[in-house]
Amino acid sequence: MKEQAASILQKDKWIYATAGILFLAITVWFIYIHAFNQSVNEGLRQAWGSAYQVMALFGCIIGFMASRKWDGYKSLIGKAILFFSIGLLLQSFGQSVDSYYNYFNNTTIPYPSLGDVGFMGSVLSYIGGAWLLLKATGFQVSTRSLKKRLIAIIIPLIILITSYLFFIHGYVFNWSNPMKVILDFAYPLGQATYISIVLIAYLSSINYNLGAMKWPLFFLLIALAFQYLSDFMFLYQANAGTWIVGGANDYLYFMSYFLMALALLVMGGVRRILPEL
Repeated sequence: MKEQAASILQKDKWIYATAGILFLAITVWFIYIHAFNQSVNEGLRQAWGSAYQVMALFGCIIGFMASRKWDGYKSLIGKAILFFSIGLLLQSFGQSVDSYYNYFNNTTIPYPSLGDVGFMGSVLSYIGGAWLLLKATGFQVSTRSLKKRLIAIIIPLIILITSYLFFIHGYVFNWSNPMKVILDFAYPLGQATYISIVLIAYLSSINYNLGAMKWPLFFLLIALAFQYLSDFMFLYQANAGTWIVGGANDYLYFMSYFLMALALLVMGGVRRILPEL
């Protein structure tokens, strides 16, 4: 496994280096705004909040490259990577719409807005990618798989219930804006769904081709967990009226994009050590 990891890192080291430099540059900018320049004007925060989506676009490009290594739409894993890449592209679309409201139009971001077409579309795209990955692992229903399925359902269900209990504390159901109420609860439900599916795929991958897909799926799980936390924080802060552009929530989104880019990069690298697939 160490030799496999070394092979993946060696071949794609320039991409890893680019991702690392991009991550550090945007992080340093964020720290400067919030730690070393307390008198910073709102425009600089808005600029950062509009710029960090470049990481989502970078991850999307990496995903398309990784998908090609798996013969693109001709293989299950290639299609799965495409779905996750499209999900990142839809995230970027949503971020662009929000940036227009915040930075260019100088108005408060409406919720729901056109940007939610991208954000919700991303959730659906991730679910599609997760399902294709599960099929790629050769998952079959059996006594052992049922145990894995129960574990993979119970853990996200606990997270989902805890999130809902925390979220609906003091929540006002404003049915004059039904789409907002629907999205408030659809986002966590959709994300719990794709986390559950990828978790099953991860548990199944232990016996899949010597477990070569185990670490890529682990990275993917971490990235999706960060995405879940990002959306939950946004929903909570938006309803509490405490959300600000370029704040901690935006940085959490940035982290989720970076981790997704790494996950897709590793998935593409694995193709070289599984030439028979």
